[in-house]
Amino acid sequence: MKSCLTFFLLFALPCTGTAQTCCSGGTPLISNLGIQSPGGKSFNIQLSYDYNFLNKLYDGSTLLNDDNRERLTQTLFLQLMYGINDQWSLNLLSSYVRQERTITSDIGINQEASNGIGDLIILAQYAPFKNLKRSLTIAAGPKLPTGKFDAHDQEFGITLSPDLQPGSGSLDAIIGLSYTEGHPFRTPGMSYQFNVAYRYTTPAERFDGDLEYRFGNELLINNGLSYTKTFSKFGLTPSAFISYRHTSQDRADDSTVAGTGGHWINLLPGISIEPAHRWSFFVSGEIPLYRHLNGTQLTTTYRLNIGLTLKIL
Repeated sequence: MKSCLTFFLLFALPCTGTAQTCCSGGTPLISNLGIQSPGGKSFNIQLSYDYNFLNKLYDGSTLLNDDNRERLTQTLFLQLMYGINDQWSLNLLSSYVRQERTITSDIGINQEASNGIGDLIILAQYAPFKNLKRSLTIAAGPKLPTGKFDAHDQEFGITLSPDLQPGSGSLDAIIGLSYTEGHPFRTPGMSYQFNVAYRYTTPAERFDGDLEYRFGNELLINNGLSYTKTFSKFGLTPSAFISYRHTSQDRADDSTVAGTGGHWINLLPGISIEPAHRWSFFVSGEIPLYRHLNGTQLTTTYRLNIGLTLKIL
């Protein structure tokens, strides 16, 4: 039984034609993880919605002429940031996930979907320095397997593939840092920011313990500028970032899973509006610039993220 499951993951999932194709989708956890120091004795709440639409099929860096597959991941994120003092803070990110996959072929349309609470990230954050000119925040903590990872297809009752599950089932480690420099190029109101986050994954048992599956380790680097303009009653902050993301290949037992992992470069435009001192509204997007994937994969066409941030203290 175990060898059959491994064969299915290694060969049946990545193949082209009318079969299922592996995918770079899933819950974009660390892509929505904002590492920042909220300041001493403060409490911030952020609620956001992430819409990730995928219908571009790539083989390596080549876009294939195939529009028979679609994937949609919708995620609600709740992020809580509590400042213990000027240097130490806690950062918590939880999610609720809805995933859908549609494959069209000559014999009909195959649809699969799952939804549920996702995994939970808890980070301890340390800011060795923070002032009007420069700030640095270092973060580390676990990703807890709070999400469901054994969801079944409603029509046939079979267990859905790992990339369609709301949770990963694994206890992972996350480290990251965020560096901000104010007034670069001697421009008042402008800010430069560099963010990096790394997720080290561990294996989790699947299919009632018959298979051990491990998602690839993930690296995310964001680098960009923002500019704040203050008017009489509100603040306006447009921004533009370049994002680099790399994931290693997934593993099923002791073998790598074809059609997983790769490199992505994206443009992240955004804007934040602060109509009041204690809350702000933001919207951002993700525009693909370059991707080089391992094998054949369905990947993001575009992403949209909107949300609200409320400062309680």
